[in-house]
Amino acid sequence: MSEETAARPRRRWLWIVAPVVLVVVTAASLSVYFAERAQSQTETVLGDAGPADRVDVLFYVQKLDPQSQTLSAQVSIDPKGRYADSDGAPAKDVTLHLAAIKGDTLTFKAGKNPGINDVQVPLSDGVITDYPFDSYKVDFAFLAESNGEAAPVAVTFASGDTFFGIHPGATKVDDGVLSFSADTSRTVGMFAFALFIMAFMWCLSIAAVIAATFAITGRHGLLWPSMSFMGALLFALVPLRNAVPGNPPIGSVVDFAAFFIAEALISLSLICTVVVGYRVELRKKAEAAA
Repeated sequence: MSEETAARPRRRWLWIVAPVVLVVVTAASLSVYFAERAQSQTETVLGDAGPADRVDVLFYVQKLDPQSQTLSAQVSIDPKGRYADSDGAPAKDVTLHLAAIKGDTLTFKAGKNPGINDVQVPLSDGVITDYPFDSYKVDFAFLAESNGEAAPVAVTFASGDTFFGIHPGATKVDDGVLSFSADTSRTVGMFAFALFIMAFMWCLSIAAVIAATFAITGRHGLLWPSMSFMGALLFALVPLRNAVPGNPPIGSVVDFAAFFIAEALISLSLICTVVVGYRVELRKKAEAAA
């Protein structure tokens, strides 16, 4: 049986296996997306929602900013029982105190529909230079007062930040103050994209090393296509590094684990190719003259 005849069954298997693998990988990727999407739309009720007379706090996270070390959110209230009038507005003035650097004290007037207020909560832990493996901790505290007395509080917590997953922990009530902490980490999609960029940088640097090895060991002289390829890679990595989501500062893990090393390998490959190629060209000219 000839080699061409033997290769036909392998080709048929390739045409069958390749689409199956493609479908499986696509389905797995989409399942991660739908899981992330469902998690981002989840609302978590924290505190005791049992009392009929209480103040429900609606807390919606808009953005977690590691650079400013703050979490931006929108806050409103929904009074219940004796704290609400017949229209659902506060029966008496409600003052909401939060552990925030902006909007730490919010006042909702009696008889008026509660408005939406912007607040900023400081991050209590986490370093942005750990990107893309960075994670943060946020401490929350809520105290609602009406007519000079503390009101029971239940917090409906939701997040619309597509870069971070925020996971509230157990709650604690002390003298009417509802407090809890939340752990945050990069979403799966963002983390996977950052790892892809890092792996891509490594692959490009290895390609430059292979091109340099071919030009040097083969004594091809100044091989211009190879040098142009390495020169283009050297400058293309800068915008590629800046394309990672989240705008991490220079000196992050992504730099020390991939970018700096890739730039160094490509630079050395280009320099070695030029130096050795120039010497080869000189030798060739000397041999031609002799």
